[in-house]
Amino acid sequence: MEKQRRIKMLSLSAVIVAVLGLTVAFAALSTTLNIKGSAYLDAAKWGIKFQNLSEPSIVGEASDAKTAKIEKDVSINDIKVTLSKPGDSVTYTVDLVNDGDINAKIENIEKTNLTEEQQKYITFTVKYKEDDTELKIGDILSKKEVKPLVIKIEYRKDLESSDLPKSAQGINLSYKLDFVQTDDKAETTSGISKACTTFEKKDTYSVGDVIALCNNDTKVSEDFYVIRDNGSTVTALAKYNLLVGNKFIYDESGEKKTAISSSEEGYGLQSEKTKESLVIDASGNFTSYTVMGGIAFSNYDTSNIINNCVAAMEHCYYEYWGTADRGLNPKYGSSYPADVFDSNSNLYAPLKNYENYIKNTLNKTSVSTKLLTYNQAISLGCVDDTNSCASAPSWVTTTWYYLSTASSYWSVYTINPADSIQADQGTSFNSGAGSNNNILIGLRPVITISKSDL
Repeated sequence: MEKQRRIKMLSLSAVIVAVLGLTVAFAALSTTLNIKGSAYLDAAKWGIKFQNLSEPSIVGEASDAKTAKIEKDVSINDIKVTLSKPGDSVTYTVDLVNDGDINAKIENIEKTNLTEEQQKYITFTVKYKEDDTELKIGDILSKKEVKPLVIKIEYRKDLESSDLPKSAQGINLSYKLDFVQTDDKAETTSGISKACTTFEKKDTYSVGDVIALCNNDTKVSEDFYVIRDNGSTVTALAKYNLLVGNKFIYDESGEKKTAISSSEEGYGLQSEKTKESLVIDASGNFTSYTVMGGIAFSNYDTSNIINNCVAAMEHCYYEYWGTADRGLNPKYGSSYPADVFDSNSNLYAPLKNYENYIKNTLNKTSVSTKLLTYNQAISLGCVDDTNSCASAPSWVTTTWYYLSTASSYWSVYTINPADSIQADQGTSFNSGAGSNNNILIGLRPVITISKSDL
């Protein structure tokens, strides 16, 4: 058994060789990236590998030789780029895949550190595409999991003329990941591997910075992306939706709905399980899906009937914030869009329970919770006129979730993994696949917390 354990490992290596040739006003930077490795496999189905190497994304006057390729699943060879001036960059994406049935973790990372001089003009990074964070020791790659990586080679643009290299030179860079098997019980829970996320505490935070609230007993943290630094406090969006509501499975056999038990590990907390698995055909219809954490924004009230409604042409029922004349209850303002989230919503109780968990269990007494607002979504790069969040950071569209803002008497805004912001039905009175999209939508908290509590 001990012998088997020793061979259930895969070593991946990344080697970059860069050659720069510059004059005072011009720099030519050639980089060769070699990612090489070997795999030792046995019957246990160990399967760490690369897949789906992208075409390069070019910025500025950079170029690529178009020779990059994956070899033997574990080697990326022949990446050759040229960077001509500050601001140029070449970026590749590749999937890091665990195709086996054994959980793996990063045991060691080895990389050649750039000299202080080299750091002035070149950066080389390998990061997770999902949240733009660097890989770290202890990161889990669970069985059957896929994690897209971003490989970026960049000629820094924030340069002083004195920082430019004065002559041609060679730069040797290396990046090596060692994976080993880990216990099956080490799979992620609450969306985060069992090691609290580390982050840099700052006086001032930027949009997209990660903050983490650690549970010292379970060693699981609740992670958030900063959306605003308010001075003494920060406001941040949860990494994942909460594990509440229902599980929905739809395939050729039909739809199955199961309430998520309060005994489920991680219940009521953030969970990676809430990332939807949706299959959509060319017509835009759902052909299959698996959703954890689907919940209706509110419940249908049969007494809320629209005046003079034509059922075939419009929604004939209004939500708790609407009126029979298709207007807005003055309690919530005078016009749409309107922030309508309160205790009337099905999301209110689980959100307050989550707030109490942070206050009482994590001892972060300054925290308050709410949902992302329409205006906050717009400030992050979403555009309602085009129903697009393509310009927003990628972490904004990781999950499908409700905003606190109503778009009409019957609908609320949502953001989904298709990089869209759109109006969706808020109630649960419909049923059947494709007719009640709210079953696919979840609760993604926003917190405001004192910097002293971080």
